Amino acid sequence: MKRLLLSFACMSAILASPSAPAQGTPQSAPIAFDVASVRPSKPGAPQNNNVPLDAGNVYGAVNPDDARSAAGGLFIATHQALWRYISFAYKLSGTQELALRFNMFSGAPKSGAPLWVTGSFTGGSDYFDITARAPADTSVDQMRLMMQALLADRFHLVIHYTSADAPVSALVLVKTGATGPHLQPHPAADACKLPRSEKLDPTADATPHKAAFTSSVGALPPLCGLIAHVPSADPGQHYGGRAVPLALLATSLPTMTGLAAMPRPVVDETGLSGLYDFTLSWVHDSTPDDSSVADNVSNFRDALKKQLGVTLKSDHAPIDFLIVDHVEKPSEN
Repeated sequence: MKRLLLSFACMSAILASPSAPAQGTPQSAPIAFDVASVRPSKPGAPQNNNVPLDAGNVYGAVNPDDARSAAGGLFIATHQALWRYISFAYKLSGTQELALRFNMFSGAPKSGAPLWVTGSFTGGSDYFDITARAPADTSVDQMRLMMQALLADRFHLVIHYTSADAPVSALVLVKTGATGPHLQPHPAADACKLPRSEKLDPTADATPHKAAFTSSVGALPPLCGLIAHVPSADPGQHYGGRAVPLALLATSLPTMTGLAAMPRPVVDETGLSGLYDFTLSWVHDSTPDDSSVADNVSNFRDALKKQLGVTLKSDHAPIDFLIVDHVEKPSEN
């Protein structure tokens, strides 16, 4: 297959991204996958991806052997909804991802994404398999730009960002200058060594990676820079983050709890900079009734206060949302 060219629509989308260079700034040539295949997924096919599609907020537990890399330039993802590819391409936060999929945040603009892209609470989306090849030294963030080009070329995706002053829940400290026992600055002694597959010397540090990393705040994910489930024999929900900014914690809270318990975007107003380790556990009642939702909210907020020393207060803040202007089902390979 000939090398994919970046369409005008994709260039417009990249220029709309908050990370795009300002007008007048010299830009490097657009990058694209060397070859790529996009196909509708077979019903019931297993979901899989060899490159992390998230932006640091992982829905499940992390495999300790996960390299969290661009897999030597080979991208393989099967049975994924288009919203996941969009989220990967534009590195959407948990808040932006939920706004794209569900249009449920009060004061937020509608995402414009059709149901075949996002699915719904009652119906599924269309699913696609994407296989693509890039140079072996491609980084994950470079691969995100390549995915932007691919989505514009094959799905004719055009997006823009808009900022809206929306009702939010602000994450603040319960006591000024003090965090809870399960939220502590990431220690300098923890160098966050990369998995062996990312090391220049594959023979170095041959010790198998553990499924969890033991720290002063409890069991953490084995890898740094992300928030994920932490396996536990105790009942309830168990999350941890190792070497993460609190902005990532804030934007991940709605995806941890579900929109019924956290119906607003969450923004970090703790005033704390740098990287932190945290663990957070609470009992989540999955019974679908009003009383269980109230209990879940109470349990979660109580855990935030006692374990992390933070609470949520009502506020307004500008939030950037991704809007889909145009998208089509993909053309044939």
